[in-house]
Amino acid sequence: MKISRLVHVVAAATATLLLFSAAPAHAAEDRASTGKARSAGTLAVTGPTFWVTISGNAGGTGFTRTGTLVLGPTVTSVTTNGINPLEVCLSSGFPAGSPQVGAIRFGSNADCFPSSGTYLDVAYVSVSGGTVYIAPDSAIGATYINNFTRSSSITACIYTPVSGQASYTFYTDGSVYGSMSITGYGGAFCGYSSYTASVSGYQIA
Repeated sequence: MKISRLVHVVAAATATLLLFSAAPAHAAEDRASTGKARSAGTLAVTGPTFWVTISGNAGGTGFTRTGTLVLGPTVTSVTTNGINPLEVCLSSGFPAGSPQVGAIRFGSNADCFPSSGTYLDVAYVSVSGGTVYIAPDSAIGATYINNFTRSSSITACIYTPVSGQASYTFYTDGSVYGSMSITGYGGAFCGYSSYTASVSGYQIA
């Protein structure tokens, strides 16, 4: 697929974020097959948006689910964990309100999820070439802005990421491939849980 426009929104000295002018052809095919465009969710951070499939294991239970991955410009310039070169927001389901196996919200800033009502920087972000890395800031984990669940029970424990990392590599054809391996903490009663997954998808906006 021909890319007609390539825009750098992050200084080359720190990182490069690619914005594409058109979504891949299979995104249009997907819209045609479903009869409607995919929704990007209710994220406040705006920018290139990717429809992704997340396949992995949450606390010993396998899952495959879909969600959105959004890249955007830096939200907060005053932080305790360094200024993010860009914001990255992964959202699949609503773990805190509707627990499901593998449901996750993992973003670099609270503004990824506007219901939080803050602009708190909650993760470390770095960029190398076309790959974006995000790691949770365990010192801010108690906010539970980022969270995931490993079961669909109404009494499911909600875990906030406290260690590990996710990485996403973006390509000029609008595709993205990545992986994540994080550990979450659910409080004294729930303890710790692992979350590992592969991520793949394509640009839709």
